[in-house]
Amino acid sequence: MEVTVKRFVTGPIETNTYVLSKQSSASVIIDPSSGCNDLLDYIDMLQLHIEAICLTHCHFDHFIGIEEITPLYPDAALWVHPYERPFLISTELNGSYLMGMNVSYRGPIKELYEGVITIGSFEFKVLHVPGHSPGSCAFIIGRHCFSGDTLFAGSIGRFDFPGCDGSVLLANIRDKLFALPDDTIVHSGHGGRTSIKREKRYNPFFK
Repeated sequence: MEVTVKRFVTGPIETNTYVLSKQSSASVIIDPSSGCNDLLDYIDMLQLHIEAICLTHCHFDHFIGIEEITPLYPDAALWVHPYERPFLISTELNGSYLMGMNVSYRGPIKELYEGVITIGSFEFKVLHVPGHSPGSCAFIIGRHCFSGDTLFAGSIGRFDFPGCDGSVLLANIRDKLFALPDDTIVHSGHGGRTSIKREKRYNPFFK
């Protein structure tokens, strides 16, 4: 069944938050940043059932919106790679202290690992792509790749934060993301969408 992808630009540094939904109304949210009013209005308008929240990684701008969503959808499990657990609770690791904020999450999580995984009504292929952070993941469903802050249109994620490694990031993009079909649509954590074909050809970090 075809998946509908809706993007919302949220939070203090314009993070892309995605809502994936099916005709059955089953939905998941990827990387909720703050200021989710439009997102919640969209969910309410379509009467979507939020089954899960999935995090590509745990820098603060990708999970600060959890507190806006979980009170309304308490059954939505939070999925994250276990290497990101320390980032959920440490303001230094998740970067919120840089914005004068104190962002953390200490609730329950379900652990993501590389491979094919069923999350609610959705089947994802999860790729573990560290480099921007130790537990960064990309979610593949159909022709869609949700790359978080690993790969952007014409750029790559920063690697000057705690737990980053630029050489590991480049290797994972090249070995894992660029191995996806050329027509795969890449939905990044910031900015517009792109494709694997375009990034393989034109991304300056791989010239």
